[in-house]
Amino acid sequence: MLVRNVLVPIAFIVLGLGIAVYTGVITVQWQPGHSADSYQALDLAAVSLPIEQPEVELHTQLSGAQPLPEQSEQVVTMRRLFFFGDFNELEAMLSAQRAEAHASTGSIRYNPFVFSLRETNLAGIDRCAEWLQELPDSYLAHWVCGSIWNSGAWDVRSNRRLNRVSHAQMTLMRERMITSNRLLERALELDPQPVEAMTQLGANHAALGTGFGEHFYALAESIAPRYLSIHRARANFAQPQWGGSEGDVRQVITYARSLGIDEYDLQNLEDEFFHRPRRLSAPGATRAYWEQAVNSHPTRQRMMGLLDDHGELRRWNETARYAQEVLAVYPEDAKAWFWLGRAHSMIGNMDDARAAMLQSAAMGYEAAIQDLLMALIRGGFGIDESYTGPGVLELCHYSAAIGSAVGANCLGGGYHEGGQHGSPFTRNPGQSNAWHLFAARAGHYNSQHDLGWMLYSRRVPDVDRDQAGDVGIYWLRRAAEKDHRFAARRLDEMNISRAEPVVGGHSPNWLQTQLYRARTYLAQWKG
Repeated sequence: MLVRNVLVPIAFIVLGLGIAVYTGVITVQWQPGHSADSYQALDLAAVSLPIEQPEVELHTQLSGAQPLPEQSEQVVTMRRLFFFGDFNELEAMLSAQRAEAHASTGSIRYNPFVFSLRETNLAGIDRCAEWLQELPDSYLAHWVCGSIWNSGAWDVRSNRRLNRVSHAQMTLMRERMITSNRLLERALELDPQPVEAMTQLGANHAALGTGFGEHFYALAESIAPRYLSIHRARANFAQPQWGGSEGDVRQVITYARSLGIDEYDLQNLEDEFFHRPRRLSAPGATRAYWEQAVNSHPTRQRMMGLLDDHGELRRWNETARYAQEVLAVYPEDAKAWFWLGRAHSMIGNMDDARAAMLQSAAMGYEAAIQDLLMALIRGGFGIDESYTGPGVLELCHYSAAIGSAVGANCLGGGYHEGGQHGSPFTRNPGQSNAWHLFAARAGHYNSQHDLGWMLYSRRVPDVDRDQAGDVGIYWLRRAAEKDHRFAARRLDEMNISRAEPVVGGHSPNWLQTQLYRARTYLAQWKG
Protein backbone atom coordinates (compact mmCIF):
# COMPACT_ATOMS: atom_id res chain seq x y z
CA MET A 1 0.00 0.00 0.00
CA LEU A 2 1.41 3.37 -1.03
CA VAL A 3 0.58 6.68 0.56
CA ARG A 4 1.20 9.98 -1.19
CA ASN A 5 3.12 11.72 1.61
CA VAL A 6 5.58 8.84 1.88
CA LEU A 7 6.49 8.93 -1.81
CA VAL A 8 6.77 12.65 -2.51
CA PRO A 9 10.60 12.73 -2.08
CA ILE A 10 10.96 10.19 -4.88
CA ALA A 11 9.70 12.78 -7.35
CA PHE A 12 13.10 14.42 -7.26
CA ILE A 13 14.66 11.10 -8.18
CA VAL A 14 12.43 10.34 -11.13
CA LEU A 15 12.36 13.85 -12.52
CA GLY A 16 16.13 14.06 -12.43
CA LEU A 17 16.14 17.23 -10.31
CA GLY A 18 18.59 15.73 -7.87
CA ILE A 19 21.96 14.23 -8.70
CA ALA A 20 22.08 10.66 -9.90
CA VAL A 21 24.99 8.44 -10.84
CA TYR A 22 26.77 7.60 -14.08
CA THR A 23 26.90 4.10 -15.44
CA GLY A 24 29.36 3.09 -18.11
CA VAL A 25 28.85 1.27 -21.35
CA ILE A 26 30.30 -2.11 -22.20
CA THR A 27 32.42 -2.24 -25.34
CA VAL A 28 30.98 -4.57 -27.96
CA GLN A 29 33.06 -6.38 -30.52
CA TRP A 30 31.38 -4.71 -33.46
CA GLN A 31 31.58 -1.08 -32.35
CA PRO A 32 33.02 1.45 -34.83
CA GLY A 33 36.76 1.56 -34.92
CA HIS A 34 38.35 -1.52 -36.48
CA SER A 35 39.60 -2.87 -39.81
CA ALA A 36 38.89 -0.82 -42.92
CA ASP A 37 36.31 1.32 -41.09
CA SER A 38 38.79 2.56 -38.48
CA TYR A 39 38.42 6.21 -37.49
CA GLN A 40 38.33 8.36 -34.39
CA ALA A 41 34.68 7.96 -33.41
CA LEU A 42 32.62 10.71 -31.83
CA ASP A 43 30.10 8.20 -30.45
CA LEU A 44 31.10 7.20 -26.91
CA ALA A 45 27.94 5.25 -26.09
CA ALA A 46 29.91 1.99 -26.22
CA VAL A 47 32.95 3.04 -24.20
CA SER A 48 33.96 0.39 -21.66
CA LEU A 49 33.86 1.62 -18.05
CA PRO A 50 34.18 -0.36 -14.78
CA ILE A 51 30.44 -0.48 -14.12
CA GLU A 52 28.45 -3.52 -13.01
CA GLN A 53 25.56 -4.99 -14.97
CA PRO A 54 21.97 -3.99 -14.08
CA GLU A 55 19.89 -6.44 -12.05
CA VAL A 56 16.12 -6.47 -12.01
CA GLU A 57 13.43 -8.13 -9.92
CA LEU A 58 11.30 -10.28 -12.19
CA HIS A 59 7.62 -9.34 -12.40
CA THR A 60 5.94 -11.16 -15.28
CA GLN A 61 2.64 -9.43 -14.57
CA LEU A 62 1.79 -5.94 -13.34
CA SER A 63 -0.48 -5.95 -10.28
CA GLY A 64 -3.99 -4.79 -11.07
CA ALA A 65 -3.67 -5.05 -14.86
CA GLN A 66 -5.97 -7.36 -16.81
CA PRO A 67 -4.49 -10.25 -18.84
CA LEU A 68 -2.88 -8.87 -21.98
CA PRO A 69 -4.14 -9.66 -25.49
CA GLU A 70 -2.16 -12.45 -27.16
CA GLN A 71 -0.05 -10.19 -29.41
CA SER A 72 0.81 -7.83 -26.56
CA GLU A 73 1.71 -10.73 -24.29
CA GLN A 74 4.03 -12.13 -26.95
CA VAL A 75 5.81 -8.82 -27.48
CA VAL A 76 6.25 -8.20 -23.74
CA THR A 77 7.47 -11.77 -23.21
CA MET A 78 9.99 -11.48 -26.05
CA ARG A 79 11.27 -8.14 -24.79
CA ARG A 80 11.74 -9.69 -21.35
CA LEU A 81 13.60 -12.66 -22.88
CA PHE A 82 15.86 -10.27 -24.79
CA PHE A 83 16.74 -8.03 -21.85
CA PHE A 84 17.15 -11.06 -19.53
CA GLY A 85 19.44 -12.76 -22.04
CA ASP A 86 17.36 -15.89 -22.74
CA PHE A 87 18.36 -15.96 -26.40
CA ASN A 88 17.51 -19.57 -27.28
CA GLU A 89 13.87 -19.14 -26.30
CA LEU A 90 13.78 -15.75 -27.99
CA GLU A 91 15.16 -17.22 -31.21
CA ALA A 92 12.58 -20.00 -31.16
CA MET A 93 9.70 -17.53 -30.86
CA LEU A 94 11.13 -15.09 -33.40
CA SER A 95 11.85 -17.84 -35.92
CA ALA A 96 8.28 -19.12 -35.66
CA GLN A 97 6.86 -15.64 -36.15
CA ARG A 98 9.12 -14.99 -39.11
CA ALA A 99 8.12 -18.25 -40.80
CA GLU A 100 4.44 -17.50 -40.24
CA ALA A 101 4.81 -13.99 -41.69
CA HIS A 102 6.60 -15.21 -44.80
CA ALA A 103 3.89 -17.84 -45.36
CA SER A 104 1.30 -15.07 -45.64
CA THR A 105 -0.55 -14.64 -48.93
CA GLY A 106 -0.76 -10.86 -48.46
CA SER A 107 1.65 -8.23 -47.18
CA ILE A 108 4.60 -9.51 -45.16
CA ARG A 109 4.70 -7.09 -42.25
CA TYR A 110 7.51 -6.04 -39.92
CA ASN A 111 7.82 -8.15 -36.76
CA PRO A 112 6.01 -6.41 -33.85
CA PHE A 113 8.70 -7.39 -31.32
CA VAL A 114 11.53 -5.96 -33.42
CA PHE A 115 9.46 -2.85 -34.13
CA SER A 116 8.80 -2.38 -30.40
CA LEU A 117 12.55 -2.36 -29.65
CA ARG A 118 12.89 0.88 -31.61
CA GLU A 119 11.63 2.86 -28.63
CA THR A 120 14.42 1.44 -26.43
CA ASN A 121 17.13 2.90 -28.74
CA LEU A 122 20.54 1.59 -27.61
CA ALA A 123 19.44 0.14 -24.27
CA GLY A 124 19.94 -3.38 -25.61
CA ILE A 125 23.48 -3.19 -27.00
CA ASP A 126 24.96 -5.14 -24.08
CA ARG A 127 22.37 -7.83 -24.65
CA CYS A 128 23.25 -7.78 -28.34
CA ALA A 129 26.91 -8.37 -27.52
CA GLU A 130 25.93 -11.36 -25.39
CA TRP A 131 23.53 -12.70 -28.03
CA LEU A 132 26.18 -12.47 -30.75
CA GLN A 133 28.77 -14.13 -28.54
CA GLU A 134 26.42 -16.95 -27.57
CA LEU A 135 25.05 -17.48 -31.10
CA PRO A 136 27.65 -15.99 -33.48
CA ASP A 137 26.01 -17.43 -36.60
CA SER A 138 22.50 -16.25 -35.80
CA TYR A 139 20.82 -14.33 -38.61
CA LEU A 140 18.15 -13.13 -36.19
CA ALA A 141 20.72 -11.68 -33.77
CA HIS A 142 22.49 -9.72 -36.50
CA TRP A 143 19.22 -8.47 -38.02
CA VAL A 144 17.69 -7.41 -34.68
CA CYS A 145 20.88 -5.80 -33.39
CA GLY A 146 21.39 -4.01 -36.69
CA SER A 147 17.89 -2.60 -36.29
CA ILE A 148 18.70 -1.50 -32.73
CA TRP A 149 21.73 0.49 -33.89
CA ASN A 150 19.59 2.01 -36.62
CA SER A 151 17.11 3.14 -33.95
CA GLY A 152 19.95 4.67 -31.97
CA ALA A 153 21.07 6.51 -35.09
CA TRP A 154 17.71 8.19 -35.59
CA ASP A 155 17.45 9.00 -31.87
CA VAL A 156 20.49 11.27 -32.27
CA ARG A 157 18.34 13.73 -34.23
CA SER A 158 16.11 14.26 -31.16
CA ASN A 159 13.01 14.67 -33.38
CA ARG A 160 14.40 17.91 -34.76
CA ARG A 161 14.03 19.21 -38.27
CA LEU A 162 17.09 18.68 -40.40
CA ASN A 163 18.04 22.37 -40.38
CA ARG A 164 18.31 22.23 -36.56
CA VAL A 165 20.53 19.14 -36.45
CA SER A 166 24.18 19.95 -35.80
CA HIS A 167 27.12 18.67 -37.81
CA ALA A 168 28.16 16.59 -34.80
CA GLN A 169 24.72 15.02 -34.53
CA MET A 170 24.79 14.05 -38.18
CA THR A 171 28.24 12.51 -37.67
CA LEU A 172 27.01 10.51 -34.68
CA MET A 173 23.99 9.38 -36.66
CA ARG A 174 26.24 8.26 -39.50
CA GLU A 175 28.56 6.36 -37.15
CA ARG A 176 25.67 4.40 -35.68
CA MET A 177 24.34 3.58 -39.13
CA ILE A 178 27.75 2.28 -40.13
CA THR A 179 27.69 0.01 -37.07
CA SER A 180 24.21 -1.09 -38.10
CA ASN A 181 25.46 -1.79 -41.61
CA ARG A 182 28.27 -4.00 -40.38
CA LEU A 183 25.83 -6.20 -38.48
CA LEU A 184 23.38 -6.33 -41.37
CA GLU A 185 26.12 -7.18 -43.87
CA ARG A 186 27.08 -10.15 -41.72
CA ALA A 187 23.40 -11.13 -41.57
CA LEU A 188 23.38 -11.47 -45.37
CA GLU A 189 25.86 -14.33 -45.04
CA LEU A 190 23.76 -16.25 -42.52
CA ASP A 191 20.38 -16.77 -44.20
CA PRO A 192 19.43 -17.64 -47.78
CA GLN A 193 16.54 -15.14 -47.75
CA PRO A 194 17.69 -12.18 -45.64
CA VAL A 195 14.96 -9.82 -46.78
CA GLU A 196 14.77 -7.99 -43.44
CA ALA A 197 18.50 -7.26 -43.28
CA MET A 198 18.63 -6.40 -46.99
CA THR A 199 15.79 -3.90 -46.61
CA GLN A 200 17.34 -2.26 -43.54
CA LEU A 201 20.64 -1.97 -45.40
CA GLY A 202 18.82 -0.23 -48.22
CA ALA A 203 17.25 2.26 -45.82
CA ASN A 204 20.60 2.91 -44.13
CA HIS A 205 22.32 3.53 -47.46
CA ALA A 206 19.49 5.85 -48.52
CA ALA A 207 19.94 7.86 -45.32
CA LEU A 208 23.74 7.86 -45.69
CA GLY A 209 23.42 9.11 -49.26
CA THR A 210 25.64 6.46 -50.85
CA GLY A 211 23.28 5.92 -53.79
CA PHE A 212 23.00 2.20 -53.10
CA GLY A 213 19.64 2.19 -51.30
CA GLU A 214 17.60 1.15 -54.34
CA HIS A 215 20.05 -1.62 -55.22
CA PHE A 216 19.45 -3.26 -51.83
CA TYR A 217 15.68 -2.73 -52.12
CA ALA A 218 15.69 -4.45 -55.51
CA LEU A 219 17.53 -7.46 -54.12
CA ALA A 220 15.16 -7.62 -51.14
CA GLU A 221 12.23 -7.43 -53.54
CA SER A 222 13.63 -10.36 -55.54
CA ILE A 223 13.47 -12.42 -52.32
CA ALA A 224 10.07 -11.28 -51.02
CA PRO A 225 8.24 -8.73 -53.20
CA ARG A 226 5.38 -8.43 -50.69
CA TYR A 227 7.64 -7.43 -47.79
CA LEU A 228 5.95 -4.21 -46.74
CA SER A 229 9.06 -2.56 -45.28
CA ILE A 230 10.68 -2.40 -48.74
CA HIS A 231 7.87 -0.23 -50.05
CA ARG A 232 7.61 1.79 -46.87
CA ALA A 233 11.33 2.63 -47.01
CA ARG A 234 11.06 3.55 -50.69
CA ALA A 235 8.07 5.82 -50.00
CA ASN A 236 9.86 7.50 -47.12
CA PHE A 237 12.97 8.38 -49.10
CA ALA A 238 10.88 9.39 -52.13
CA GLN A 239 9.46 12.35 -50.18
CA PRO A 240 10.46 15.91 -51.09
CA GLN A 241 12.66 16.36 -48.02
CA TRP A 242 14.87 13.54 -49.32
CA GLY A 243 15.06 14.98 -52.83
CA GLY A 244 11.98 13.24 -54.27
CA SER A 245 8.49 14.47 -55.04
CA GLU A 246 4.84 13.67 -54.42
CA GLY A 247 4.82 12.05 -57.85
CA ASP A 248 7.67 9.78 -56.80
CA VAL A 249 5.78 8.74 -53.67
CA ARG A 250 2.66 8.00 -55.70
CA GLN A 251 4.72 5.92 -58.12
CA VAL A 252 6.14 3.85 -55.24
CA ILE A 253 2.65 3.14 -53.92
CA THR A 254 1.32 2.24 -57.37
CA TYR A 255 4.20 -0.18 -57.86
CA ALA A 256 3.60 -1.74 -54.43
CA ARG A 257 -0.03 -2.31 -55.40
CA SER A 258 1.09 -4.17 -58.54
CA LEU A 259 3.15 -6.55 -56.40
CA GLY A 260 0.23 -7.57 -54.19
CA ILE A 261 0.64 -5.36 -51.13
CA ASP A 262 -2.66 -5.31 -49.23
CA GLU A 263 -4.95 -2.33 -49.82
CA TYR A 264 -5.05 -1.84 -46.05
CA ASP A 265 -1.28 -1.18 -46.05
CA LEU A 266 -1.38 0.93 -49.21
CA GLN A 267 -3.91 3.27 -47.60
CA ASN A 268 -1.56 3.69 -44.64
CA LEU A 269 1.38 4.45 -46.95
CA GLU A 270 -0.67 7.12 -48.72
CA ASP A 271 -1.64 8.71 -45.42
CA GLU A 272 1.87 8.77 -44.04
CA PHE A 273 3.94 9.71 -47.07
CA PHE A 274 1.60 11.31 -49.62
CA HIS A 275 -1.28 13.08 -47.87
CA ARG A 276 0.68 13.70 -44.61
CA PRO A 277 -2.38 14.91 -42.64
CA ARG A 278 -0.33 15.84 -39.57
CA ARG A 279 1.25 18.63 -41.60
CA LEU A 280 -2.04 20.24 -42.55
CA SER A 281 -2.12 23.77 -41.17
CA ALA A 282 -5.75 24.84 -41.56
CA PRO A 283 -7.72 24.57 -38.28
CA GLY A 284 -9.66 21.33 -38.19
CA ALA A 285 -8.13 20.04 -41.43
CA THR A 286 -6.34 17.12 -39.76
CA ARG A 287 -9.47 15.91 -37.98
CA ALA A 288 -11.53 16.30 -41.15
CA TYR A 289 -9.02 14.23 -43.07
CA TRP A 290 -8.95 11.41 -40.51
CA GLU A 291 -12.74 11.36 -40.20
CA GLN A 292 -13.15 11.01 -43.96
CA ALA A 293 -10.37 8.41 -44.14
CA VAL A 294 -11.84 6.33 -41.31
CA ASN A 295 -15.27 6.42 -42.92
CA SER A 296 -13.88 5.22 -46.26
CA HIS A 297 -11.38 2.63 -45.01
CA PRO A 298 -10.95 2.32 -41.20
CA THR A 299 -7.39 1.05 -40.78
CA ARG A 300 -5.82 0.97 -37.35
CA GLN A 301 -3.41 3.76 -38.31
CA ARG A 302 -6.29 5.97 -39.42
CA MET A 303 -8.33 5.29 -36.30
CA MET A 304 -5.30 6.14 -34.16
CA GLY A 305 -4.74 9.30 -36.19
CA LEU A 306 -8.22 10.49 -35.31
CA LEU A 307 -7.77 9.44 -31.68
CA ASP A 308 -4.48 11.34 -31.45
CA ASP A 309 -6.17 14.44 -32.86
CA HIS A 310 -8.89 14.30 -30.19
CA GLY A 311 -6.36 13.71 -27.43
CA GLU A 312 -3.84 16.34 -28.49
CA LEU A 313 -6.63 18.95 -28.68
CA ARG A 314 -7.91 17.83 -25.26
CA ARG A 315 -11.38 16.88 -26.36
CA TRP A 316 -11.62 14.51 -23.43
CA ASN A 317 -15.16 13.19 -23.84
CA GLU A 318 -14.54 12.49 -27.53
CA THR A 319 -11.13 11.00 -26.67
CA ALA A 320 -12.64 8.55 -24.16
CA ARG A 321 -15.45 7.54 -26.50
CA TYR A 322 -13.23 7.07 -29.51
CA ALA A 323 -10.48 5.24 -27.56
CA GLN A 324 -13.10 2.69 -26.56
CA GLU A 325 -14.08 2.30 -30.22
CA VAL A 326 -10.44 1.70 -31.18
CA LEU A 327 -9.92 -0.81 -28.37
CA ALA A 328 -13.04 -2.73 -29.34
CA VAL A 329 -11.21 -3.58 -32.58
CA TYR A 330 -7.57 -3.39 -31.46
CA PRO A 331 -7.35 -4.29 -27.75
CA GLU A 332 -3.57 -4.66 -28.07
CA ASP A 333 -3.05 -0.95 -28.81
CA ALA A 334 -1.15 0.42 -25.80
CA LYS A 335 -1.45 4.03 -26.95
CA ALA A 336 -5.24 3.77 -27.16
CA TRP A 337 -5.28 2.50 -23.56
CA PHE A 338 -3.12 5.48 -22.60
CA TRP A 339 -5.48 7.98 -24.23
CA LEU A 340 -8.42 6.29 -22.52
CA GLY A 341 -6.68 6.61 -19.17
CA ARG A 342 -5.71 10.23 -19.75
CA ALA A 343 -9.26 11.14 -20.84
CA HIS A 344 -10.93 9.41 -17.87
CA SER A 345 -8.48 11.17 -15.54
CA MET A 346 -9.35 14.59 -16.95
CA ILE A 347 -13.06 13.84 -16.84
CA GLY A 348 -12.79 12.62 -13.25
CA ASN A 349 -13.41 8.90 -13.66
CA MET A 350 -10.41 7.88 -11.58
CA ASP A 351 -11.10 4.15 -11.26
CA ASP A 352 -11.42 3.84 -15.03
CA ALA A 353 -8.38 6.06 -15.55
CA ARG A 354 -6.22 3.91 -13.29
CA ALA A 355 -7.36 0.67 -14.93
CA ALA A 356 -6.61 1.97 -18.42
CA MET A 357 -3.20 3.35 -17.45
CA LEU A 358 -2.28 0.05 -15.79
CA GLN A 359 -3.18 -1.79 -18.97
CA SER A 360 -1.10 0.56 -21.11
CA ALA A 361 1.86 0.39 -18.71
CA ALA A 362 1.68 -3.40 -18.65
CA MET A 363 2.12 -3.31 -22.44
CA GLY A 364 5.24 -1.17 -21.98
CA TYR A 365 3.93 2.19 -23.18
CA GLU A 366 6.36 4.81 -21.84
CA ALA A 367 3.94 7.71 -21.40
CA ALA A 368 1.60 5.51 -19.37
CA ILE A 369 4.46 4.27 -17.19
CA GLN A 370 5.51 7.88 -16.57
CA ASP A 371 1.97 9.06 -15.71
CA LEU A 372 1.33 6.11 -13.42
CA LEU A 373 4.67 6.59 -11.70
CA MET A 374 3.93 10.27 -11.08
CA ALA A 375 0.51 9.32 -9.70
CA LEU A 376 2.15 6.90 -7.26
CA ILE A 377 4.54 9.64 -6.15
CA ARG A 378 2.28 12.69 -6.12
CA GLY A 379 -1.17 11.18 -5.93
CA GLY A 380 -3.69 10.77 -8.70
CA PHE A 381 -5.81 8.16 -10.50
CA GLY A 382 -7.62 7.52 -7.25
CA ILE A 383 -4.50 6.17 -5.51
CA ASP A 384 -4.89 6.44 -1.74
CA GLU A 385 -4.60 4.25 1.38
CA SER A 386 -6.99 1.70 -0.13
CA TYR A 387 -4.91 1.25 -3.29
CA THR A 388 -3.73 -2.33 -3.92
CA GLY A 389 -2.04 -2.03 -7.32
CA PRO A 390 1.69 -1.94 -8.11
CA GLY A 391 3.95 0.31 -6.09
CA VAL A 392 6.95 2.27 -7.34
CA LEU A 393 9.36 -0.63 -6.95
CA GLU A 394 7.19 -3.09 -8.84
CA LEU A 395 6.32 -0.66 -11.62
CA CYS A 396 9.93 0.40 -12.15
CA HIS A 397 11.31 -3.15 -12.10
CA TYR A 398 8.54 -4.48 -14.35
CA SER A 399 9.03 -1.77 -16.95
CA ALA A 400 12.84 -1.72 -16.81
CA ALA A 401 12.86 -5.47 -17.44
CA ILE A 402 11.25 -4.86 -20.84
CA GLY A 403 13.54 -1.99 -21.81
CA SER A 404 11.70 1.06 -20.50
CA ALA A 405 13.82 4.20 -20.22
CA VAL A 406 11.40 5.57 -17.61
CA GLY A 407 11.66 2.43 -15.49
CA ALA A 408 15.46 2.40 -15.76
CA ASN A 409 15.73 6.08 -14.82
CA CYS A 410 13.51 5.40 -11.82
CA LEU A 411 15.78 2.56 -10.66
CA GLY A 412 18.90 4.64 -11.24
CA GLY A 413 17.60 7.49 -9.14
CA GLY A 414 15.95 5.24 -6.56
CA TYR A 415 19.07 3.22 -5.85
CA HIS A 416 21.08 6.43 -5.56
CA GLU A 417 18.71 8.05 -3.05
CA GLY A 418 17.55 4.81 -1.38
CA GLY A 419 16.71 4.78 2.29
CA GLN A 420 16.07 8.51 2.55
CA HIS A 421 12.75 10.08 3.60
CA GLY A 422 10.61 7.01 3.19
CA SER A 423 12.01 5.90 -0.17
CA PRO A 424 11.07 2.27 -0.93
CA PHE A 425 14.58 1.69 -2.35
CA THR A 426 17.69 0.44 -0.59
CA ARG A 427 20.76 2.48 -1.45
CA ASN A 428 22.92 0.63 -4.00
CA PRO A 429 25.42 2.85 -5.87
CA GLY A 430 26.51 0.03 -8.18
CA GLN A 431 22.98 -0.65 -9.37
CA SER A 432 22.27 3.07 -9.56
CA ASN A 433 25.18 3.34 -11.98
CA ALA A 434 24.01 0.36 -13.98
CA TRP A 435 20.46 1.58 -14.44
CA HIS A 436 21.45 5.14 -15.27
CA LEU A 437 23.60 3.76 -18.05
CA PHE A 438 20.69 1.72 -19.34
CA ALA A 439 18.38 4.74 -19.28
CA ALA A 440 20.95 7.04 -20.88
CA ARG A 441 21.47 4.67 -23.75
CA ALA A 442 17.71 4.30 -24.07
CA GLY A 443 17.58 8.07 -24.60
CA HIS A 444 16.32 9.31 -21.20
CA TYR A 445 17.68 12.83 -20.97
CA ASN A 446 17.53 13.04 -17.16
CA SER A 447 19.81 10.04 -16.81
CA GLN A 448 22.05 11.40 -19.54
CA HIS A 449 22.40 14.64 -17.58
CA ASP A 450 22.88 13.03 -14.18
CA LEU A 451 25.43 10.44 -15.23
CA GLY A 452 27.22 12.97 -17.41
CA TRP A 453 27.65 15.40 -14.55
CA MET A 454 28.73 12.72 -12.08
CA LEU A 455 31.35 11.51 -14.52
CA TYR A 456 32.60 14.96 -15.39
CA SER A 457 32.88 15.90 -11.71
CA ARG A 458 34.86 12.67 -11.10
CA ARG A 459 32.43 11.14 -8.62
CA VAL A 460 32.27 7.70 -10.23
CA PRO A 461 34.83 5.37 -8.62
CA ASP A 462 37.50 3.48 -10.58
CA VAL A 463 37.04 5.45 -13.80
CA ASP A 464 40.13 6.98 -15.41
CA ARG A 465 40.07 10.74 -14.83
CA ASP A 466 40.50 11.79 -18.46
CA GLN A 467 38.04 9.20 -19.70
CA ALA A 468 35.49 10.25 -17.09
CA GLY A 469 35.71 13.83 -18.29
CA ASP A 470 35.34 12.95 -21.96
CA VAL A 471 32.44 10.55 -21.49
CA GLY A 472 30.78 12.90 -19.00
CA ILE A 473 30.79 15.72 -21.54
CA TYR A 474 29.49 13.31 -24.17
CA TRP A 475 26.37 12.47 -22.13
CA LEU A 476 25.79 16.08 -21.07
CA ARG A 477 25.76 16.99 -24.74
CA ARG A 478 23.22 14.26 -25.52
CA ALA A 479 20.94 15.61 -22.80
CA ALA A 480 21.40 19.21 -23.98
CA GLU A 481 20.43 18.17 -27.51
CA LYS A 482 17.09 17.05 -26.06
CA ASP A 483 16.66 20.47 -24.43
CA HIS A 484 17.56 19.43 -20.89
CA ARG A 485 18.03 22.89 -19.43
CA PHE A 486 20.43 21.88 -16.62
CA ALA A 487 22.71 20.01 -19.04
CA ALA A 488 22.83 22.98 -21.39
CA ARG A 489 23.48 25.34 -18.46
CA ARG A 490 26.33 23.23 -17.11
CA LEU A 491 28.03 23.09 -20.49
CA ASP A 492 27.65 26.85 -20.92
CA GLU A 493 28.97 27.57 -17.42
CA MET A 494 32.02 25.39 -18.10
CA ASN A 495 32.53 27.12 -21.46
CA ILE A 496 32.18 23.79 -23.25
CA SER A 497 30.51 23.64 -26.65
CA ARG A 498 27.07 22.03 -26.65
CA ALA A 499 28.11 19.90 -29.63
CA GLU A 500 31.29 18.06 -30.47
CA PRO A 501 33.53 20.14 -32.76
CA VAL A 502 33.69 18.53 -36.20
CA VAL A 503 35.85 20.24 -38.81
CA GLY A 504 35.63 19.35 -42.47
CA GLY A 505 33.94 16.01 -41.99
CA HIS A 506 34.79 13.39 -39.42
CA SER A 507 36.56 10.87 -41.64
CA PRO A 508 37.54 11.44 -45.28
CA ASN A 509 37.29 7.70 -45.96
CA TRP A 510 33.97 6.73 -44.42
CA LEU A 511 31.97 7.19 -47.63
CA GLN A 512 34.53 5.39 -49.77
CA THR A 513 34.52 2.51 -47.30
CA GLN A 514 30.74 2.25 -47.35
CA LEU A 515 30.70 2.36 -51.15
CA TYR A 516 33.30 -0.39 -51.32
CA ARG A 517 31.44 -2.60 -48.87
CA ALA A 518 28.11 -2.01 -50.62
CA ARG A 519 29.58 -2.93 -54.02
CA THR A 520 31.16 -6.05 -52.51
CA TYR A 521 27.98 -7.37 -50.94
CA LEU A 522 25.83 -6.50 -53.93
CA ALA A 523 28.26 -8.29 -56.25
CA GLN A 524 28.19 -11.37 -54.03
CA TRP A 525 24.41 -11.51 -54.13
CA LYS A 526 24.05 -10.72 -57.82
CA GLY A 527 26.77 -13.25 -58.61
